[in-house]
Amino acid sequence: MTAITLNAAMPMGTVILLIGIGLIYIAFSIFAQRKIGNPKKMRDLQQRMNALSKELNQLVKQNAPKEEIAKKQSELMPLMSENMKTSIKPMLAILPVFFLLYYLILPTAFHSIANEYILFLSMKLNYTGVFFACVFVVGIITSIVIMIYDRKKTKLERQAIAAAETAESQTNT
Repeated sequence: MTAITLNAAMPMGTVILLIGIGLIYIAFSIFAQRKIGNPKKMRDLQQRMNALSKELNQLVKQNAPKEEIAKKQSELMPLMSENMKTSIKPMLAILPVFFLLYYLILPTAFHSIANEYILFLSMKLNYTGVFFACVFVVGIITSIVIMIYDRKKTKLERQAIAAAETAESQTNT
C-alpha cells in the first residue's frame, strides 16, 4: 500500500507542481534565514548570553548583592533584545511570501481543481493542503539538518579558537 493515492481526480502532475512550489518556497526561506538572519552573529550572541546566564545563576546561588545581580541582568537584556531582533528579521521576508502564495497565487492558479484532493496518510488534502504539508514536513526536516550542521560548525569554530589560543600561549612562553 502506498502512502499517496489519487482520489477525486487530482492529477499527479498537479501534486508534483505543488510540491515543487513548496520546495522552492523552502529554499527561499532557508536563503532568507541565512542571509538576513546571520547565523554566525546568532551563534555569537547565544554563546555570550549563555555565559552571562551562567554567571547570573551563580550570583543568585551565592546570594550576591542585588546591585551586582541587577548589573549582570542589565548586561544580559540588550543581548536578549538583539537576539530577538536578529531572529525576527527573516520572518519579515518569509511570512509575506508564504501568505502571498497561500492566499493569492495558489487559489488563483488552482481554482479549477479546488474540490479535488489526494489521500495522504488517510487525510484528504486539496491543493493548499498538499502545499502546506510539503512546506511543513520538508521544512521541519531541513530545519533539523541545518541545526545539526550549525552545531557541528560551532564546535569546529570553538576547536579552532582553542587551538589558536593554545598555539599563541605556547609562542608567548
